[in-house]
Amino acid sequence: MKPFVKWAGGKVRLLKEIERHLPVDFDEWENVTYVEPFVGGGSVLFHMIDKYKNITRAIINDINPVLIEAYRTIKRDPSSIIKILMELRSEYLGLQIGAPRELFFYRVRDTYNAMRFEDDHKVAFFIFLNHTCFNGLYRENRLGKFNVPHGRYKNPIIFEENNIFALHTALQNVEINCGDFSDIFSSLGNAPTFMYLDPPYRPVSKDVTMFTLYDGNGFSDLDQIRLKEICDVFSNKGCKIMISNSDSYDDNISFFERLYNNGYQIDRVKVTRMINPYNSKNRKPQEVIITNYPSPNSI
Repeated sequence: MKPFVKWAGGKVRLLKEIERHLPVDFDEWENVTYVEPFVGGGSVLFHMIDKYKNITRAIINDINPVLIEAYRTIKRDPSSIIKILMELRSEYLGLQIGAPRELFFYRVRDTYNAMRFEDDHKVAFFIFLNHTCFNGLYRENRLGKFNVPHGRYKNPIIFEENNIFALHTALQNVEINCGDFSDIFSSLGNAPTFMYLDPPYRPVSKDVTMFTLYDGNGFSDLDQIRLKEICDVFSNKGCKIMISNSDSYDDNISFFERLYNNGYQIDRVKVTRMINPYNSKNRKPQEVIITNYPSPNSI
């Protein structure tokens, strides 16, 4: 299984590090609840529920309503979008590379932006645009309109039917929510719980710009602080927590070391991204993996 969309900050290339930083006895836990408040493209979700059969309940969330509607549609009725995707793919790939494909892309984008949220075609158009736009980004303007330009790929893989049906099966035991990341925590019970949190990354420094506008609102330092306060609450309840973010500094002082200074462990890793959230001046900065338990590497 693999994600059905490209997503800025996707974790496909960080999976080995995430795996390496799981609690040392994680595969011995029973009836695990797995929680992802920032699910994005779902690479970690699909990896975890595929590999760890002791996860009996999964809860995911994202603030992007069209992305979450795509998850719900794939869980409920993937055939409804596959037919539309086949038609879009056939027409697009049948056009000459260059201006004809570009014109078709912008017609689809205009139609998508004019659709009501309830329109059954909107999810299929969303997936098509995601795989044919520039770098697979999702960005909205202030009016809430998707405004990423055409990507000009020669032979994009717009969707894979077998993969979508595999995701349909995997999502049957997943609870899917849409809203602020804090809303998901009211769903938690008393079962052994592991949370993986992948919020929009903080810029690594004042000199580096990063893509964080996943929904038009951005993610501020106040949101980073609010997230940490929620982690403290659930850490005190016994939940095991892992957080990914950039290795961010203010005047040579680590933002996350200063923020997570009460019993959390911070490890630094390097990863190459297919969709780079950083600007071109700094292609391979370090990232941090923060845990509220000792890293297996340090035991």
